[in-house]
Amino acid sequence: MDNTKKSILIVGAGEGLSKGVAKRFAKEGFNISLISRNANNLKNVQAELTSQGAEVTFAAADVSNSAQLDAAIKTLSEEVSGFDVVLYNVAIVKSKDILEETADELTHEFAINVSGALQSLQSSYQDLKQKKGAFLLTGGGLAIHPVAAYGSLSLGKSGIRSLAYQLHDRLKVDEIYVGLLTVAGIIKPESKTHSPTVLAEMFWKLYSDRTELEAYTAEVPLV
Repeated sequence: MDNTKKSILIVGAGEGLSKGVAKRFAKEGFNISLISRNANNLKNVQAELTSQGAEVTFAAADVSNSAQLDAAIKTLSEEVSGFDVVLYNVAIVKSKDILEETADELTHEFAINVSGALQSLQSSYQDLKQKKGAFLLTGGGLAIHPVAAYGSLSLGKSGIRSLAYQLHDRLKVDEIYVGLLTVAGIIKPESKTHSPTVLAEMFWKLYSDRTELEAYTAEVPLV
């Protein structure tokens, strides 16, 4: 691992958007670090990115387990000499009416949809402060237009958007940039507005410009 390069940590790595972001940042010479629950999926993504010339490390962790997530982030940070960018791209996407949800389900899913993002920031805070880095989050149109059929996810995306706005103001004193990409609609490889490639470019622009707190995709139907 070339520790003279900049590095990005993607929490919630896998196929789709996170891999698109990894490819976009690798194109700019970044080392790539990945976290998700499934080690086999991580190995597959690592193999693909490595075959394209990227340097990739990964660790398996459950984002709802704060201690486990913290340990994974700290381990990967040591391997790359600290992160310049952290992306939180985790959410439980399901269709379930809000009246059918239970308090326990909502609490568990909020830990994944929102609380894990705060833990990711706290665990990488010293890296980002030292490097004047960036913390990026994947938001959703449900934060602005909640839908009862996606009750838990609507609450989660509202929470992520609120967290992004809070952190953006709170971390200015440390010169840490916070950016939110609000994805209104379903991510599809063939989409002209919602493909991983298009969205990864939007994340890159947020990061490289460091001026706008929030960027939006075009709004498309959820289904």
